[in-house]
This record gives sequence, C-alpha cells and structure tokens, in this order.
Amino acid sequence: MPLPTKSQRLGLGLSGGGFRASFYHIGVLAQMAEQGLLRHVEVISTVSGGSIIGALYYLHVKKLLEAKPDSNITNQDYVDIVKTIEMDFLKATEKNIRMSTFASFSANFRMIFLNYSRSDRIAELYNNWIYQTVLGNVSNPVQMQELKIYPPSQPGFYPKIDNQGRQAKVPILVLNATTLNTGRNWEFTAQTMGEPPTSPLWDRIDKQPIRLRRADGYPDMIAVPINQQQFPLGHAVAASACVPALFDPLAVSNLYRDKEKNEDIRAQLVDGGVHDNQGVEGLLRNDCTCFVVSDAGGQLASLNNPGVDPVSVLLRVSSVLQSRVRTESLLHLFDTQGNDNVAFMNLRHGLGVRRIAWVDQKNQQSPDEVIPPNSQNFGIHPDVQDSLSKMRTDLDAFTEVEAYSLMLDGYRMSKGELDHFMENSRCANIKKPESLPHEENWTFLTIDVWARDPKPDYLKQLKVAQSIFGKTLLLIPWLWIPFFAAIVLALYAFWPQVLALLASSIPVTAVLLAVGLWLLNSLAPKLLKLFPFLELARPQAALAKNVLKAMLLTIGTVFIIFYLKIINPLYLWRGRIANLGLTSTQLWGEFWKWVKSGFV
Repeated sequence: MPLPTKSQRLGLGLSGGGFRASFYHIGVLAQMAEQGLLRHVEVISTVSGGSIIGALYYLHVKKLLEAKPDSNITNQDYVDIVKTIEMDFLKATEKNIRMSTFASFSANFRMIFLNYSRSDRIAELYNNWIYQTVLGNVSNPVQMQELKIYPPSQPGFYPKIDNQGRQAKVPILVLNATTLNTGRNWEFTAQTMGEPPTSPLWDRIDKQPIRLRRADGYPDMIAVPINQQQFPLGHAVAASACVPALFDPLAVSNLYRDKEKNEDIRAQLVDGGVHDNQGVEGLLRNDCTCFVVSDAGGQLASLNNPGVDPVSVLLRVSSVLQSRVRTESLLHLFDTQGNDNVAFMNLRHGLGVRRIAWVDQKNQQSPDEVIPPNSQNFGIHPDVQDSLSKMRTDLDAFTEVEAYSLMLDGYRMSKGELDHFMENSRCANIKKPESLPHEENWTFLTIDVWARDPKPDYLKQLKVAQSIFGKTLLLIPWLWIPFFAAIVLALYAFWPQVLALLASSIPVTAVLLAVGLWLLNSLAPKLLKLFPFLELARPQAALAKNVLKAMLLTIGTVFIIFYLKIINPLYLWRGRIANLGLTSTQLWGEFWKWVKSGFV
C-alpha cells in the first residue's frame, strides 16, 4: 500500500437536518464501515444534526484508536462502532430531547438569568444522554480539549503530520456553527474554537471592519471570570445545532473585547447550516481532496402558487437564499475537485422530475418531459424516498419505523456512490477491501421489506412523520376520544369561571398597558440612541423579559412532563416495526399487553 500524501486526504461531510440527518448519516457510516472507508477518513466536518451524530462517532473512534495499535485495528472495529451507535443513539433520542429541554422546573427557573437558555439546557442533555458514557476518565461534561486523540506510544500526535503511514487515520473533528456577530463560520475543534482564518481572496470580498481572531489553542483563552479553556462538547454541538427561532443563540462570553469602543463582544452562535449546511468549507480548509458528503438537509420545495403576503414572501425568500448557498457550495466542490473525487448522497436522489413546457400562442402545451424515478435501483420505493425527503427536521423522538427507514435509505443509497468513488477517485490508496464481503446484520435492515414494497400502514407512518405536532393523534385516532373528553371535563369544572370571563370586559388600562409594552419593546433600539442614559436600564429590562419567559415555561412544564410520560411512549409504541401492518383488533391486543407491561 503506497503511503498517503497530501493529495490523498479523505474528508467526510455530515450535513444538518435535525435527527432526520443524524439517522440518515448512521446508514451512510454503516456502508462506509462495510466498505473499509472509515479507517481512511482524516477530517470530519459536521453541521447541526450531523454534528450530533458526528461527535458521537468521533468519541468512539477516539476510544478505539487509543486502545489498539494501528496494526491491530480492523475494518470490523469500525463496523462494531456503527452497530453500537445504531442502537445507543435511537435509545437516547427516544427520550425526546427537544421536549425534555422544557421538562425541568429547576432548569426553567434558571432561564430567568441571562447566562442560561434553552440552548444551554439541550447542551446538558446531549452530554448526559449521548456523550458522557462513551469515554472513561474524562470530565463531566466532556470538554472539547479532551477530544485530542493520542494513539499508543504517541503522546504528541498531530493528525495533519503524523497520519502519514498510518492505516487507521486519526481524524480531525470540525463542528460548524454560525456567528450572528459577523455572519461568518465558527468552528469548534479539539485544538481551538472561533472564526477560521480567511484567505486573501476572501479578505478582498469581505470588507467588514471586525474580524474575530481565534486563539492557537484552548490554553491561550481566558480562564476567569468564565473559563473558556474548558468548553464543553455538548455546548459546541448545541451551538452547531442551534436552530434559529427554536433555540436561543448559544453565547460565548468574555472571549473578545472591542478596546476601541470599550465594549464587550459576546459571540452569539446559531446553527451552522445558516452558513454552510454540508460542512464543505471545513473539508476544503483542511486540505481534503477526496470527499464523501452525506446531505440530509431540506431542499427548496416547488410551489405552483406561492403566497404573496409579506410574511410568506419573507419566509420564501429566506428559503431561496438558503437553497442558493447550498447549490453554490456544492457546485464549487464539484467544479474544483472533480466529479469522481466526490461521493455525494442526498435525500432527493432517485426521485423523478417533470419538465413543464410553456403554453404557446395557440393555447396549447407540449407534454411534460419526464425523468422517471429510479430509487428502486438501490432498493427504496419512490413513494418511500419522497416521504423520507420530506420528513421533519426536528430534535424530538423518532420511532423505530422512522429511524430505521432513514438509516436504511442512507445505507442503500450510498453503496453505488461509494463503489464508484473507490474505483475512480484520486485517492489511490483507498480501495475496497477483500474482507467483509457480506452484508452485515444491521438492525435497521428489518425495515427493508417495507421500504421495497410499502404497504398503506407504513406509508401512513412516513407521511405522519413529516408533521411536527399532533403525530400521535394522527397515528392513533381513538386518542381523540379522551382528548375531547378532557376538554369537556375541563369546561364543566371551570364553567362558572368561563362564564364570568365571557361576561366581563377587559379594562381599558390593561389594553393600553399591553400596547405600551409592545411599543416599548419595538422602539427600544431607537429610544436608546435618542436617550443614551436609558442604557442603564437595559440589564433590568432584559432580566424582566427573562423572568416572564421563565414563568411561562414553568407553567408549561406540567404539560411537557405529561407529554413525555404518556404521549411520547404512545407514539414510540405505535411506531414499532412489530406493530406495522396489524389490524385494529390486533393493535388493540398489543396495546393492552403493552399497558399491562408498564409502558415498556
């Protein structure tokens, strides 16, 4: 085997797209493990849902590479890693991480304070439920600087130099976020964090007056009053997966100060997909020239009649801009690196396209030019592929049916792409091994027969999986009976109070106060410019806003706990593969068995 050179550096990009992307990427990792590709990966650049699963995979690789000499590491070791992730990740996400961020009274109370938010809470859950148990002898929470990999007898290992000659490469992990302060990319690595250095060409285009230089390493960063030398992995992942509007920006405080303006700079980080949802820039910046890109992000849907009201137009324009960023990033990758050097998988692959002709002067129209679907070629029915591409990009609980379908899709789809890549890429040292010729016994293969020949119940579950709210009611229709019964009982119990409220009138002072508060919030930036002394009241105003938010969250906590204890388990039960295709009578029987077993 020839020694790898700089021109033979393999990079893996895992896109954003919530847990939909995470599960899809597991399938791609499974295929890469079978084909002996994972041992060659030198850079893993991840975004959002890709960061969630990419960080977990990296921890397992660290554990492997530090436990075994290079010569003893086999392809089966990587298969075993993905098999562990396949089971553990589904188990963790079944707890419904998104909803669980609101399920703690103490955490909701802490949100009164300005240094704690929903993003901090979900970061804690990532650490506790996904990352903390993988490695031994690490701090709690796991810190970014603890992620450096040191193979046996190589305490000062540096991947960019010392990977030369290794059969099992030590990868560099790049978790990508976006900073709202400058609009640039923000990277978390085991070495450092911050905005990456820019090229002279970039500097010629980007003329913003501020650039946030990043330190050479975590030990160079501030230790007090906030210790940025010990930045938690869970918080880095939370920043990368910080979906705008769903989660508050994750703040990095005290790391920068504008001496000219005598003003602190608080870096506010949001989802890395805002800047680059495929993680391509992180791969190029680390000198990769062979690429595997797993893209499970959303793509712009075609609309025959898009809304034209201001809100609809603004939302649509935002989606168009995101689509443009995605397209240009991928086109740049293919144009500069060549088609054969990129294995690219995305959730719309294998679906049909219709090219619609214009209406001519005679009011006639040519037939559509149809490119038929071909997803059957890799074992997925087109209706299934279409539904998977529209599945929600959320961080809630995914059922077995949903998770295994996404894993299977990534696994099946990537096989042909990776076969071609390994035969034609410039990475001559990467060839398909003779070992592991058989298909592994992956758990997600249990959904294979349904994905090839889908039945109504399976298609219904995939359609329901596209929704964010009300999924349990859609899958279990008889739940509407207790749902409406609860509403009727509530109205009956509080009917006198309801009547009193309907009979009363809202005081004019209350209306004026509400309007005044809204105007004050809207005009606050202008008022601060006109009356600088009001700046003194900013902390109190922010504190009051957070107090109100925490109160509302606390009130909703009771419902969240009820949902997690009753509704979430019901949804997961209905989505078990064992319950697919059962008649109503059979489902009732299985339901009562499940209830008697204690919702296990």
